[in-house]
Amino acid sequence: MLIFRTAHEAAIHSARLRVELSQSKSEQRDYLKNVELARVLDKRRKAKGSLPEQPKKERKRKTEEADDTRGAKKERIGSTGQLDSVLSSIF
Repeated sequence: MLIFRTAHEAAIHSARLRVELSQSKSEQRDYLKNVELARVLDKRRKAKGSLPEQPKKERKRKTEEADDTRGAKKERIGSTGQLDSVLSSIF
């Protein structure tokens, strides 16, 4: 029985190695394909003379309502003196 078990373990080991090699081969093939694609795209960009521009993100503008609520919050803190008392106790 010991002979069969070691033979079975050896077969499992070689099967795992085959699977690992197969996965590695496909990963290498995909990587090289991506490298070649990047090289071709860079060549095309250089041939055009400039890189394509990235689309600019639009920034949201502050609304008057948001500014009013922030101003009111600052007035409340300043008028009660809580901020001054907290800062004086820290420093």
